[in-house]
Amino acid sequence: MARIQHPTFERWSGAYQKIRDVLDGQDQVQSQGELYLPRPEGMSGSAYSAYVKRASFYAVAERTLSGLAGAITRTPPILELPPRLDTMRENATFEGNSFSVLLEEVVSEVLSIGRIALVLDYPAAGAKVAEAPYISTFRAEGILDWREEVVGGRKKLTYLRLHEDNDDLRDEVEQHLVLTLEPAYTIRRYHVTTQRNGLGINQTTEVQIDDDVVPVVNGSPLFDIPAVIISPYNLKVDVEKPPFLDLVNVNLAHYRNSADYEHSLFLTSQPTPWVAGAINEKNKPSTIGSGAFWVLPEGATCGVLEITGAGIGSIKDAMEGKIAQMASLGARMVYLGKGRNETSDTASLRVKDELSLLASTVSMVEAGLLKLLRLAAEWTQPGTADQVVLRMHRDFVSSQMDAGTLTALVKAWQSGALSHDSLLWNLKKGELVDPNRSLEEEQALIETETPGMGNIVPILGNGTSGA
Repeated sequence: MARIQHPTFERWSGAYQKIRDVLDGQDQVQSQGELYLPRPEGMSGSAYSAYVKRASFYAVAERTLSGLAGAITRTPPILELPPRLDTMRENATFEGNSFSVLLEEVVSEVLSIGRIALVLDYPAAGAKVAEAPYISTFRAEGILDWREEVVGGRKKLTYLRLHEDNDDLRDEVEQHLVLTLEPAYTIRRYHVTTQRNGLGINQTTEVQIDDDVVPVVNGSPLFDIPAVIISPYNLKVDVEKPPFLDLVNVNLAHYRNSADYEHSLFLTSQPTPWVAGAINEKNKPSTIGSGAFWVLPEGATCGVLEITGAGIGSIKDAMEGKIAQMASLGARMVYLGKGRNETSDTASLRVKDELSLLASTVSMVEAGLLKLLRLAAEWTQPGTADQVVLRMHRDFVSSQMDAGTLTALVKAWQSGALSHDSLLWNLKKGELVDPNRSLEEEQALIETETPGMGNIVPILGNGTSGA
């Protein structure tokens, strides 16, 4: 049978699962037991269960992803579509999700896992001509195999095998979508079954479940696979190291430190009484506390055994060090501003590194989605691809203007020290007007709605009179 996994798939699949477990939070990480928290030597099963439960998981990776993705999606992108594609704004995916939902999913996957496949497809045969294509998404774990070849003097994707979700199948059966060029674009689906034989070796068989499908668009077959694989750095099929892998590894190391720290606190906070002398079953103390009364044999002594816990401070220092390390890896939400012992210059360089990941992610997500949207336009109405515009914003840090600065700008404009265009530019930069609206469009709206700026701006300027 054909190969069903790329040689690099096994290497990275464990990393993908690790990142997803950490992003899912404490319950998911603790449910994995010894995978992320090895059992100390000699610890019983019940003691280990308590050891896991006492550990505290610091959800740094989850908050980091939420913050970084939010920095990208906080301002809606500029999206212009020809009329035949306008329905994709609210119905862009196979599941019926809107374009904004699709964008958020792609951004989160690219930032954390560093890989997602998007496939453009037309509704089934017999659908209305006016229906727009849709985009199907496949997570990194579902990108099973791929191949690139030189065709017509350029390198192109000629084979792509993807895992499709199908809840109706048994656990040992998977459904695979195979896209090939032969030389025209051809679609096949398989049921792939993996079973263990008598020798304990997994055997895999696949059966094609439908006839070959050769899509025809505008009367002709396609000679490119309508798919893109997006990473934070390029649109190549090669696997890149997941951007969140280092952060997740430190996050798990912090979790292991936490388990040792909480376990040590538990031990040191449980003093153990001891008695020495002629003690037997009849005269040994059976209770302890302020309400208990001990009668000990002559010559017996007693005391309390306590662990000083001198090493607990070292564990706590190690945890603090890992928090600072996570901050330097991108978790800016852990520390507001500079990290511990971090100079202003170092903090500035760290922020630039984080913003460079955001900028690169935005560029690749924008390029990948734009490629498919323009292809969709060409499918629905040849010659309209250039009408598709997608521009995602790149101002990742909120810089909303404060009232004092706004008042000073208005006064400067009113006194003639600032031009009209400069005032509008500053209002846009300060996020007081729609960032997706051009200065010319803003001026046109002002002139349409009022006789001039004088009727509106003085209200912003504490009621001072217009120039």
